Order: sequence, then C-alpha cells, then structure tokens
Amino acid sequence: MKKVILATLCLTVLSSAGASEKVGAYLFGVQYQRDTNATDALRFGLGLPFAGVFVGGGAVALSGDAAFLRHTAPATELVQPYYGGGLGLGTVFATSGGTTAGGVSLYPHVLGGANFNVTSQLSLFAEGSVGLDAWIGTGSAVTFGYGVRLGVNYTIR
Repeated sequence: MKKVILATLCLTVLSSAGASEKVGAYLFGVQYQRDTNATDALRFGLGLPFAGVFVGGGAVALSGDAAFLRHTAPATELVQPYYGGGLGLGTVFATSGGTTAGGVSLYPHVLGGANFNVTSQLSLFAEGSVGLDAWIGTGSAVTFGYGVRLGVNYTIR
C-alpha cells in the first residue's frame, strides 16, 4: 500500500513539475492561473466588484470567470503580451425599503493584455475585454459589454 501511495505522489508531482502556477489580485478580485504549455494558460477568477450597506437596504455583486490565455512572448521577456477568450458569470442582489431585486449575467468575451515582469516571480498586468453581456432577472437584456482588469501576479511554482 505504501508503494502505491508513493508512486501516485511521485507521478502527481512529476507530471506537473514544468507547469507554472500564479496567484494574483486585481481590483476587487483574486485569480489563479496555470500554464498548460509554453504559450497557453488557464485562469480562474473570483471577484466582489460591489458591496454596500446603506440606510434601509444594501447591495452585493459577485463575479467569477474562466479564461484561456495565449502568450505571444516568453515569460522571460520584460513585457509579455497575451490574448484569449473567456466566460464570466456574475450576480447582483439588492434590497431597499423591503423590495428585493436580483439578476445573473453571462459574459462571453475576447480579451487582450500584457504582463509586465518586475522580477522572475512578480508581475503587474493590464487587460481589456469585450463581448456580449446577457442579464437575466429584473430587467433582462443582452448588451455589449466591456471590462478592464489591472493587478499583480505572483508565481508560486
């Protein structure tokens, strides 16, 4: 039994040894990114873009996204541009004077940005995205959406 556990542990560690992993923070959120090969990465984010309590009510917005990124320069370059696509999911709940409203949004988008490497482990990034923003709930609609993400990444492996 010990040999099976040891073999499984070795295979798990060795199979992902070459993959870079980053954790990051951006305005109102956190993210995790894992390289799948030398040029591609998957990123998952979770955000709290708005939360407020006021007299007679309050509101909170939560967001999450998954994105595929393709880097156009090696990670060793000072500036590392990238592009990709993603899918965002958001929700908003608000209450005021006993009335409650809420909704869910779906945001398929294309994105482009750049990492600005400060050190081999620390980088700043700026990113923009555009796509359709479909809201379901109070006031359902499909509109053109856009987003900006500014933040910092730290390479953990």
